[in-house]
Order: sequence, then structure tokens, then C-alpha cells
Amino acid sequence: MNETWETVLIAGLFLFIAAFFGLFVWVSRYVNKRDNRSPQQLEELLQLVESRGWSHTAWAPGQGDRYCGGDPLPMKGVNIPLRDYIVGDFRGRTISCFERNSREMNADGPDSVRYSTVFAVTLPTSVPRMVIKKPQALDKINARADAVFGGGKVMELGDAAFDEAFRVIANDEEFTRGVLSGSLAQFLMSDARAGDEPLRFQGDVLLTWRRGRLRAEHIDQKLNYLCDVLDHWPAQVQHRA
Repeated sequence: MNETWETVLIAGLFLFIAAFFGLFVWVSRYVNKRDNRSPQQLEELLQLVESRGWSHTAWAPGQGDRYCGGDPLPMKGVNIPLRDYIVGDFRGRTISCFERNSREMNADGPDSVRYSTVFAVTLPTSVPRMVIKKPQALDKINARADAVFGGGKVMELGDAAFDEAFRVIANDEEFTRGVLSGSLAQFLMSDARAGDEPLRFQGDVLLTWRRGRLRAEHIDQKLNYLCDVLDHWPAQVQHRA
């Protein structure tokens, strides 16, 4: 009996080690695929930009200041540089997309680079800051820290289903309730993309972001989602800074 249990334990240990190694290999490949971009993928990006008549700037110092206000950029910043800064028109709206690369301390050492891609649509006028995203455990703590820089506070709408599905962080409660009192909230609840696409309204931009490099294959998907969100913007709510 003891020999049987020893055999089972040894087999279980080997299976655990094999599973751990397999998971490590899968994660490594996933991260490399996400954070690397081949020359062919860069060429596809540039070809898309040219075909749409958009502009592309490989390195754009200072252009990131306009988009500060929270992840994946600082809450506030001066002369924030962007990579692959693209500006153009899409579905009748002015759009932009770019890479924001920052260094972070992790298991790979202090020189590891975090790649984030941002997609933005210009609003007709300025609006107060409002973030809508999937709930996370540290949202309330992070919101209190960000509030020092005008980040707002976590608020609930009183709709149990919406409040469970989304975290809303805003600095103008009246404005936020007005925006989310109609079809926009219904659209977010019904659209499968909403759970994976964080939104930040701030100033004259609406933006979303993802971890990884900027690739042509993501651009239409993200910009279409942002335009769909704005198509549900309530007409009776006045934009105001």
C-alpha cells in the first residue's frame, strides 16, 4: 500500500513539474509574441497608414502629454514621448493610435520594457474624466491615489448588473450619471467587446488601450469599438470640461 502511494506521489510530482514547465513555455511564447513585432508586421502597419492617407511619426516627443490621465500613461506628464504615432480620419472622426513604452522593474530586471498600445478618438468638445473598465481588486485604492491628480472616485450607478460588470471612476458624478443613464450603458452591457476594452473619457479624447505592440490587425477593431461607443453618446447630455 505504501509503495502504491509512493508511486502515485512520484508520478504526481513529475506531472506537476511537467505542467509547470509547459505553462512557463506557453507564457514565454505568449509574451514574446505580444511584445515583439517583425519587420513584416511593421511594413503592414506602414502600408495601412499609407492606404488610409494617415500620418505616421516613428518617434514623437511631447505628443503623449495630451493623453495623460491614467493607464497606460502617467496621470500627469511633460514631454511624454510616443512611438509610431498615427493620426488620421476614421468613420468621420479624427483618430490617433500609438505605442507607449515604459521601463519597469520585474523578474527580468530593471531594463524590462512594457509595451502598451493606445487608440483614441477626438471628441467635439472637452468632457470630465470618466473611466469605465472591468472591476479589479485595487480600484478603490488606486482611485484614491489618482484623486490627488484629479483622477476622480469610484462610483456606482445603482444598477446592480452594471455595477457588477463595470467599474466607473469619475470626477463629475452628475455628468457621469447623465451619460450612463441611457443607451450607452445598455450598449456596454450588451456588447461582448465591452468587458475587454477599458474606456477613458478625458478632455477632448476617448481612448482605449491594450498590452503589446502596435500592429495593423488591431487598429480597425479598436477604432470601430470607440466609434460605436460614441454613437451611443446621449444627445441630451452637454459636454463640459
